[in-house]
Amino acid sequence: MEKFVKELLTDDVIKSVASIYGLYSEELTYIGGFENYIYGFNKDENAYILRLSHSSHRNVDELEAEMDFVFYLAKNGANVSMPIYSINQKLVETVRCNDDSYFTVSAFTKAIGEAPNRHNMTNTAFYNYGKTIGKFHRLTKDYQVKDTIKPRFIWSDDLLITQANKYLPKDEQIVNKRLNEIIESIQSIKKSKDNFGLIHSDIHMGNFFVANDELTIFDFDDACYHYFISDIAIALFYLVFMMEDTDKIKMANNFLPMFMKGYFSENILSKKDFLSMPYFLKLRELILYIVIYRTLDVEKNEFAKAYISKYKDRIIHQIPFIELDYTSIYDEAIKEAK
Repeated sequence: MEKFVKELLTDDVIKSVASIYGLYSEELTYIGGFENYIYGFNKDENAYILRLSHSSHRNVDELEAEMDFVFYLAKNGANVSMPIYSINQKLVETVRCNDDSYFTVSAFTKAIGEAPNRHNMTNTAFYNYGKTIGKFHRLTKDYQVKDTIKPRFIWSDDLLITQANKYLPKDEQIVNKRLNEIIESIQSIKKSKDNFGLIHSDIHMGNFFVANDELTIFDFDDACYHYFISDIAIALFYLVFMMEDTDKIKMANNFLPMFMKGYFSENILSKKDFLSMPYFLKLRELILYIVIYRTLDVEKNEFAKAYISKYKDRIIHQIPFIELDYTSIYDEAIKEAK
């Protein structure tokens, strides 16, 4: 979250937000958040999650489009946290700040289960991880935006990409050059209904809960029109990105075959599209690098320092995120889908 946004989240704003759901501000419990503010609350013996997004990050049109997509997925049996209505019977509300900007407000049923960890992320959970994303991709092929909804953005229009040079230090503009090179490579990939559509675009382990090996996905804040392989790459990236290379490869070789078997049980992605994964892993590596400079104090934050130290040279010298036998992984997983 950018520093100026934190100053806009006053006690009066919090009181207004709580009242939208018939609550007092004391009934909201701050949970955390990276690009949004996340709170929990209980009402009528049920648990809910409340999310605040500043208009500099997402505007009200984008939130309404997000809610419409999540509802579509839920109605078609996907495992997602359902949006809930405010006391005004709205899925998206706005609260004005003292500078005439605003926060968008939305709330959801709290996902069942617990955060993923080394105990509950079994091979069966890995399979269901892929199955869940595969179902999203199968369903998005038939998703049609209502006339009253402004569609979500295309991935390359994300401010992290279009304004990357603003967030990066002047002496690291080579990172922006590497970003543009990857974007050019990705944009050369032919789009079709079978490899491109509205996707979650951030299904890492901080955005789902696990119960009995089943996943419930939440936080569609980054949903955009993108290649399906990006969701798969993001799942792999965040599972292993801070591991040492040997451990990274070992984990990926256990995870990805199980994940893809689950994915192929719901949706088929061509081998050509799957083999483009290195581009999307590098894209995520670059995006996170930019996010860190935009959001964190890179001189004081330990994670920021560790990530920059680990990936700066890899980005500059175009070292692949991970070396895997993608062809064998694809061939092994697709056998069970035939």
